Amino acid sequence: MAEDVTSKPEPPLVRTRRDRARHTSYRLRFGILYAALAAIFGAGVGAFIVLATRPAPPDAAAWSSWEPTGSRVARMRQIADHIPKAYLQENGEQLTVSQASQLAVPTEGGDVPVTSIFVRPDTSRGLAEESDIDAYSGADVISYGLCGLGTSAECAITEGTPSTERFTLLQRQALELSLYTFKYVDDVDSVLVFMPPTPSGESNGTIFLRRDDVADELRRPLSHLLPSRAPRVGALGEIERDNILRLTRPRTYAVQFQAASDGRPIVVLTPPTAGS
Repeated sequence: MAEDVTSKPEPPLVRTRRDRARHTSYRLRFGILYAALAAIFGAGVGAFIVLATRPAPPDAAAWSSWEPTGSRVARMRQIADHIPKAYLQENGEQLTVSQASQLAVPTEGGDVPVTSIFVRPDTSRGLAEESDIDAYSGADVISYGLCGLGTSAECAITEGTPSTERFTLLQRQALELSLYTFKYVDDVDSVLVFMPPTPSGESNGTIFLRRDDVADELRRPLSHLLPSRAPRVGALGEIERDNILRLTRPRTYAVQFQAASDGRPIVVLTPPTAGS
């Protein structure tokens, strides 16, 4: 008869002090690791909640509160119609109207585009020679004509009293027309604004602005340069008036239409003239 075979129990595991210390060290390290992972996870969840609930950052400030739409010609016409409506005389009536077009000379056979614009230098301070004439293509120019709403056939402003303040307001209008054109009408390098003549028929000059002349102003909202919401005679602040004169006074010219050697019309602008 076979004898029962009974397995002997294994002796209990005996750990030395070094083993116990090593085991405790492992547990401590794992505990620290788990705590660090938990902290990182918690921080990630917290950051996600903050980002998810935070309001979206505001859009960059618009350059203007109004913007023309449509085709290139439509935008030109909208600018010419919209901008003058904000400019008022002392009695609250609109100061001028304006009309936009490609720079051209009217003839019996129709408008003939101006091929070139020549700008003579200001030699009054001895900083330039008479021969230093700048030439620009007429194809990249938009022109505006400012016209008073009175009965004058020459577009003079017959209502109110001519003054320096009123001419500054006209300069502001020319500047704003130019800035809107550069900002919203494609392929325009220059803007020429024909100012209304004096009631006696004398020229008040023509403002000629290049895109490069106002590059900084086109990068900042228009309200930084021209803050007045309702520009009228005598209502412009000193800083705004200084901005207007800084950009327009050196670029106000007398204008002459001439014929080139091939018979095509050109425009010659002579140095700044005084306005009233």
